[in-house]
This record gives sequence, structure tokens and C-alpha cells, in this order.
Amino acid sequence: MASFNISIELRGEIDVAGDYRRLREAMNENGFRHSISAKSGAKFRLPRDEFTFSGYLSRNKVLDNVYLLVSNFIPVPGIMVTESAGRVWRGLKEIDLS
Repeated sequence: MASFNISIELRGEIDVAGDYRRLREAMNENGFRHSISAKSGAKFRLPRDEFTFSGYLSRNKVLDNVYLLVSNFIPVPGIMVTESAGRVWRGLKEIDLS
């Protein structure tokens, strides 16, 4: 199973708060996550326009799926998909799971 990092840029005239909320909701409903997990089980929130996905798809298929999803409400989004061999991070906000 492959892991992917997805970066999305919403372009044009957008409702920043509303469209980014819709983006997070739509991505979450379709299996994309706006967080990452450490080996300890702690979860960390990703930057506003970053998502992750794990599955048995190619980079191109992930890109096509995300583009179709996002272009339903943003006419010309900028999207980059990177297949991940591993992740490291620093300074991300931990999500309180309690």
C-alpha cells in the first residue's frame, strides 16, 4: 500500500474560510486525511492545504480523484501529489484526542 502527500491550492475568487472548510470536509468524506500519526499514536494537524492518503492507487489516479473532487467547487485548483517513502515533521500542532 502506498502513502501520498497531497497539496492543494484554491485559486480565483474564493471564500477562504468557507471553501477551505468545504475542502477539508469533502476530502475527509473521500478517505483523505488532514492529519498524520506518530508511532506513539499521537496525531498532528497538517497545514491548511495539505492532506494524506494511503491506498492501492497510482499517483496519477490519486491526482485524478482529488482534481475531480475539488474542481466541483473550485474551477481551477492547483494540486500536487507526492508518493511518500516516509515522513518526518516538526512544529505541527498535536490534536487532543481526549
